[in-house]
Amino acid sequence: MNSDINYIIQKAIKGDKIFQEKLIKRLNPLIYKNIYLYCNPTSPLVEDLVQEGYMVILESLKEYRESRNVHYLRYVQVKLHYFYKNYFKNKNNTTISIENLIEMRKEPKAKTYELKKIISIEERNTLMKCMEKLPEKQQKILYLFYFKGMSIKEIAHELNLKYRTVINLKSLAIKRLRTLMAEYYR
Repeated sequence: MNSDINYIIQKAIKGDKIFQEKLIKRLNPLIYKNIYLYCNPTSPLVEDLVQEGYMVILESLKEYRESRNVHYLRYVQVKLHYFYKNYFKNKNNTTISIENLIEMRKEPKAKTYELKKIISIEERNTLMKCMEKLPEKQQKILYLFYFKGMSIKEIAHELNLKYRTVINLKSLAIKRLRTLMAEYYR
């Protein structure tokens, strides 16, 4: 089996179209895996993204160099991973900026039922500094939930995440914020 895939790879690298198609079919699960990390399987984008994945594979066949001492499968795996990561990073760029933080400070109608436990008016600036230390996804979830008033279901849809994942990331973010706030005041 392993020598079979290595044979397919060697032929595909040499430009054999039949073996390039075979390689693409073999790598289809890898393409879908990477897409589903960022995108709902029912999204109309999926088929376009699959085609983009095919293009990444064909491009990687031209760029691959054995002299780098990296197996082609690992090389293409990394290429696909970063292609989709960068694609969705550019599409869902809702990181918290300085303008967003200023907006959050002014917004009196923000959902604060959990945040009230850890925030007083004097602590808002500290909170903003601590939020900047959270991972990007956790920042997005907190921002969308507390400051934009979106439901967990809406956030899951917006960020192409599972409902349970949003809940878990939100809980982790709150715990981390509590820890960061406590450390700040030590």
